[in-house]
Amino acid sequence: MIIKEKEMKISQIYRADSAPQAPKSALRGLMQVLGLTLLACTLVLGVAGSASASEAQDEAAVRALGDSFAKAFLQKNAELRASLFAENGTFVTPQGDFLQGHVAMVKDFGPEAQQAVNGTTQAAFSNYRVRFIKPDVAVADALLTVRNVNGPDGTIIPVILINFFFVAVRHGDQWLIEDGRAHFAPAPPNSMTSRN
Repeated sequence: MIIKEKEMKISQIYRADSAPQAPKSALRGLMQVLGLTLLACTLVLGVAGSASASEAQDEAAVRALGDSFAKAFLQKNAELRASLFAENGTFVTPQGDFLQGHVAMVKDFGPEAQQAVNGTTQAAFSNYRVRFIKPDVAVADALLTVRNVNGPDGTIIPVILINFFFVAVRHGDQWLIEDGRAHFAPAPPNSMTSRN
């Protein structure tokens, strides 16, 4: 029995002597964990970076809807303006007319531009605010500034400000306006109308 106890002590000592190698294993394990953590962080950042780039592209596409709307207005191109909307999309004009579908829009957009646009008319969107509700649904609002437009009585109106709000939805690989609302904004103050 005494011999067995010594053998056990020896084996216990042997195992105890092998303990100094454990820190090397622990260090190796720690290095592997750190390496995997860095790899995971790199992958997350890569995905986040590509998501940010994708969202920036989508935001540019949503803004382009407004810019194309203004350009088509100046070109008196009712079909192009209507094509920016979903097939059964809706639009409320600044005058309060409710339009639904491409046919109704083309019918309304044609005479409006024919009467209002002249050789010096300008139209541009600014102050865009775009917010994504879902990856394929965005709400946007902007200010449409129209300059030198013909008024109903034939006189030139120097500036008209229009608040333009729309919901854009991705259809396949393109964005379209599902619903748009335009309202006249208050005219900017000038020295002729301000009171002292």
